[in-house]
Amino acid sequence: MKLWQKLFIGTLIIFIIAFNAGVLYLTNYSYNFNRQKETDHGIREQEVILSSVTGRISNAEQFFTEAPFNYDRLTAIIEPIANFYKEQGVLLALFDNANTVFTDIPVTEDVENLLKFESLSSKNIMEKTIEGKRHILVASRLTDYPHLTFIYARDISDVDEFRADISRAFAIVNVAVLAFLGISIFFLLRHMTKPINVLIDTTNEIADGAYDKRAKVKSRDELRILARSFNKMAASIEENMTLLTKSAEEKQQFIDDLTHEIKTPLTSLIGYSEYLLAANCTERERTIAVGHLYDTALRLKNLSEKLLDLAYSRDENIEWERINISGLLDELTVMVLPVLAPRDIKLTTQSELTLLTGERTLILSMIQNLVENAARASEDGSEILVRAYMEDFPVIEVTDKGCGMSKLDAERIMAPFYRVDKSRSRKFGGVGLGLSIVTQIASLHGATIEVESKVGIGTRIKVKFTSH
Repeated sequence: MKLWQKLFIGTLIIFIIAFNAGVLYLTNYSYNFNRQKETDHGIREQEVILSSVTGRISNAEQFFTEAPFNYDRLTAIIEPIANFYKEQGVLLALFDNANTVFTDIPVTEDVENLLKFESLSSKNIMEKTIEGKRHILVASRLTDYPHLTFIYARDISDVDEFRADISRAFAIVNVAVLAFLGISIFFLLRHMTKPINVLIDTTNEIADGAYDKRAKVKSRDELRILARSFNKMAASIEENMTLLTKSAEEKQQFIDDLTHEIKTPLTSLIGYSEYLLAANCTERERTIAVGHLYDTALRLKNLSEKLLDLAYSRDENIEWERINISGLLDELTVMVLPVLAPRDIKLTTQSELTLLTGERTLILSMIQNLVENAARASEDGSEILVRAYMEDFPVIEVTDKGCGMSKLDAERIMAPFYRVDKSRSRKFGGVGLGLSIVTQIASLHGATIEVESKVGIGTRIKVKFTSH
């Protein structure tokens, strides 16, 4: 069952219970009020008639001393009064102790209860159904003639009819109001829950892969806030899915490039190995083949080392320390000497920084990769400058005067296995992972990388430790 249906049924049930409870209370209250009103009126009217009967008996007693005890005379006194009030729905009766003197009341059941009094001034009141109609019976003794009991019966069936009429009226009103309320609530709930249906439809579309879908809710209540939160969540999902897709594509590209990089040297290794095993070659040819095998094996070794560096740089469980920059640059000079010396490339280091917080091995590996990349882009006898200085934050900068690169190459240079000049990189043992390692290390240290390059002029790469 849908939410709006639950709300619709629940609201109607609550209304029916509350409305009918209110109607029942009002009906009973009105009935009891009118019933009490009729009872009070009957008591007052009984006192008036009783006073009249007493007065007439007293007058008759002045002429006939036996009148209070003579049933014929008593009947002659009360009968005219009874006939007058009978037309008004009032019945009268007169008893001498337990003996009936006169009565218009057709029932005799429970009459004996009306004849028992606690005191002379007390009244007995009873409700009795007479000929299908409710009557209020009021009995009291005549004060001057205590052996006589006067009973007054008044028709109060109008009260019951009133309750029946008002109950029917409320039943009609109940049906009418229920129908109106049901229709109103139906359309109101359909309108109010429309934004929920929009959210449901949008959720289904996003689940089917349409991550750019957003919920358009025009209400100004909590559903609008929910829609905003939902759209914010959808935007986050879209962003994460984009990143995941990009990451998956990059990983696939990495695997493809790695497969290609390994395939070429392996083919060379197998080819030259088969040549040495099967060919009848001279010593000079054998030496050349062995040299190619060595170069190819060295290239595979460099590739495996770079992959290990790349994997290590992605390990975020690193220990931070305060690094002495001058000592780090001195160590760098010794490490890159075997790469630069054969080509007579000069490395100049300048340090205006004293200390830098980070992981020493990773920072050193990052600068080494930058220098080696600069060397591959430089001509023999050129110069590479490494500077460490402070702007608004620490900066390590590597500048070369090599071949430079285009803006498009500068944007892609940090990708794994990407090489601007593949022939030059292969010539100097590059495997296209150095700058990818630099990117990983910089990211771990909260640093950003800026590449400035012009074709034929050179390249400047800045690592800015913006989080320090």
